[in-house]
Amino acid sequence: MSIRSSKLLVRACTALAAALLAGFALAPSAAQAASSGVAFWKNPDSIYNGGRAESSSSGENLALLDFRADGWGTRAQLQVRTLDPAGYWYWKNTGPVCFDDTNTSNSAGGMTVCDSNVAEGATYRIHIWASSGGTYKWHDYSGDITA
Repeated sequence: MSIRSSKLLVRACTALAAALLAGFALAPSAAQAASSGVAFWKNPDSIYNGGRAESSSSGENLALLDFRADGWGTRAQLQVRTLDPAGYWYWKNTGPVCFDDTNTSNSAGGMTVCDSNVAEGATYRIHIWASSGGTYKWHDYSGDITA
């Protein structure tokens, strides 16, 4: 192998190693990839009546969108999986109840964004429901999310 071929091989190996390193360094980790979740509520009698909640940034934000100005608003809250001293797991409400209603104004171009705080590595989910004048209906949960 000539000196020129050796230098080209070293450059090619260096470039390949740098590309692989950059790819692994910039790719999201498993925890980051699972750090968002979505939940929906829907009135079974109406195709268009519903709401959506999304948690992103590892449990730091909760964004709500109420689909229609029909008198039903969308509420959601994060719930953290918690170990009771007696040895069983349960879902504990954490942070504020976030609210969005298309009948009212909101802060983020049609949706409401609320600050939340979930400890890194904790498992949490979104609890979403519809509300109107003190009545609550049509609730649902997201899948498990890792902060």
